[in-house]
Amino acid sequence: MSTSTPTGISWRAFSIDEYRLETSLTSDERTALASSHSRSGMLRMKPAPDLIRPLTDIAAASGCSSKIAGLVIARLLRDMNASGAPCWCWPQERWQTLCREVREGRPLMAAFAWHLGGLHDTLSLPDIRKPALYACAIFGQSFYYQELHRLTDTLTSLGYAAGSQKQHTSGVLAMLMIMNRDPRLETFTTELLWQAQNSIDNATSRYVGRVSHGLAALGIISAPVRMRNYTKWYEKPVEGIDPAWVHWCRRWRETSVLRPRTRESQYSFILRCGLWLAREHPQVREPADWTLEICASFIAAVGRMNVDELQLGTERGTRKSIRSGEPMMPHSRAGVIYALRRFMIDYENWGWGRLRFSPARHLSTPDTPLFRRGVNPRVIDDPVWLKLIWASLNLRQEDLLTEIHYPLAMLQAMAVIWTHAGLRKNELLRLTTGCIAPQADEIVKEDGSVIPAGTLCYLHIPAGKTSKAYVKPVAAVVKKYVDTWLAERPTEQAMLADERTGEKVRLLFQFRGKPAGSAIMNRTLIPMLCARAGVPVEDSGGTITSHRGRASAVTALASVPQGMSLYELMQWTGHSTPQSTMHYLRIRPTQLAASFVKADRVAHMISVLIDHDPEAASLTGPATYYDLGDSYCTNPFWSSCQHRMACIGCDFNLLKDSARGLILESKASVKRYLEEVPLTADEKAIVENDAEKIDQALKRLAVKPGG
Repeated sequence: MSTSTPTGISWRAFSIDEYRLETSLTSDERTALASSHSRSGMLRMKPAPDLIRPLTDIAAASGCSSKIAGLVIARLLRDMNASGAPCWCWPQERWQTLCREVREGRPLMAAFAWHLGGLHDTLSLPDIRKPALYACAIFGQSFYYQELHRLTDTLTSLGYAAGSQKQHTSGVLAMLMIMNRDPRLETFTTELLWQAQNSIDNATSRYVGRVSHGLAALGIISAPVRMRNYTKWYEKPVEGIDPAWVHWCRRWRETSVLRPRTRESQYSFILRCGLWLAREHPQVREPADWTLEICASFIAAVGRMNVDELQLGTERGTRKSIRSGEPMMPHSRAGVIYALRRFMIDYENWGWGRLRFSPARHLSTPDTPLFRRGVNPRVIDDPVWLKLIWASLNLRQEDLLTEIHYPLAMLQAMAVIWTHAGLRKNELLRLTTGCIAPQADEIVKEDGSVIPAGTLCYLHIPAGKTSKAYVKPVAAVVKKYVDTWLAERPTEQAMLADERTGEKVRLLFQFRGKPAGSAIMNRTLIPMLCARAGVPVEDSGGTITSHRGRASAVTALASVPQGMSLYELMQWTGHSTPQSTMHYLRIRPTQLAASFVKADRVAHMISVLIDHDPEAASLTGPATYYDLGDSYCTNPFWSSCQHRMACIGCDFNLLKDSARGLILESKASVKRYLEEVPLTADEKAIVENDAEKIDQALKRLAVKPGG
């Protein structure tokens, strides 16, 4: 069979049917095989005799030296003379013995056994340290190296170092060819890659995933195969839990469409409920058995529960928390209640049974400090956050913390987006190559001022935890560093499936054919920025994480003068409700103090109307009217009047509902001002709602306040 590859070099599979082969030796062949001299003569004959022509053709394509080929074929001729039968009639056991006995030229002997004896279990031979030699001997040296070059050139275009590709990939490719029984890359499948991953040693298996990235880039498989660091959920033991409860828990896990990590976490919580049931209510075996009393009892038990009190192990054993035996944190208690509530709601909504209570009502999270910690934004300390912003804009090659790293341009683009865009880690890592767009037109604000084009840019955010895909404005510097990375990003990378939406996308932070790992933010990027900024990886709020950076970015936009409103921040962060945004906002103490001083001053001001009409003027100047709410005081010295807390009945008091009050408000000559009012000790007590002081102040007032 002859098949052409995309490069134009064809591979011709060996076919024994093309030779005139007999099942027994002729008398001439027996005579020729009888002596070593005549056997040597057969090797030198041109053209080769029919008896050895298949052997010489296989040897010629294998790339073996003529000396090695002569030694191996001579060994076969001796064995044919001893057995009295041609080698293609030998049983596989005979070929296995020959492959194990031969030391010099074993790859070529394995090729003879492959084509003439059907012995395809080559990888089981002893001391197969260089599988590339076996692949060359079996499939032909020229074709093997052609496929190797195709693969390594593709991997180099993806960003892998060119110098080490052939060394790291040659052996894995040879093994895949042998396992596939076909050397063409186009015949490789995902199943073949997994088979190789599970059957070869750990030192070599890591490169199977690399091969998958090359195959995906060539369009041979739909997507790379994640061979390393893949999530394996260890099955949790169920000793001490009623089998019926375990059945419903597992059925829920198999049916739920939650994200894998969330699903496994909640599955663990509802299994732990089974431990509590077995201890406190063994008669309750499934959700339909729960009653209102049991719901109340469970919530009360969670309110008193300690860490690891209901502990589930794994197949790796039971691991204790460092807080084992201490009271659970409020959010942990709420998580347990939420998991059980969702499980019960799904149980009923999916038609599995009817409950005797309302999960939403009777398994609601209690509004007490035991279960609700309240809003507690873990904003990074301001001095640290400002230094991290500076560091993201000033990374250098020497700031990389390891020799094995992503390109500097990629890390810097990631850092600038983290400090300027306020994204979740998942959203940041799922950005696509077309996520950034410039501000092409001017923006006219409500006050008539203009924001010039290019002042900012627009970032397209993929569908996330609480929102659909949306667009948010960010600083123009974000586009600068994203464009720098796009100029260096390898372009020959296969499109990958978005883990949330399932659609094929070109990820922005995709390198060597695979997306950046989920741990890159907290384990690589943030420690690198902290080192560059000269700050520790912890501040007063604990370890600096990617999500704390999101809270810092949101708080910064709300804390500046004329900052963004809560609703605007909700839109900018992609939240569905303002309550979610509140968890990211922290009013800085200095901002709170400045607002208090401003508000405190205004709280001591009173509105004053000054009538500049000459006819209304008095000896002391223009007519002055203090706005007391329901009336005006016409006493120009009201702010220092000792009776001003009891103005009704005073001769200076002018009721607003009078005709005079209405005329006063409508006069064009009246101007409104604010005057600060000093408070006496009694008035301060009144403001502080001291009822006793109010009574004492009223007793000291004169009967005629205006007197």
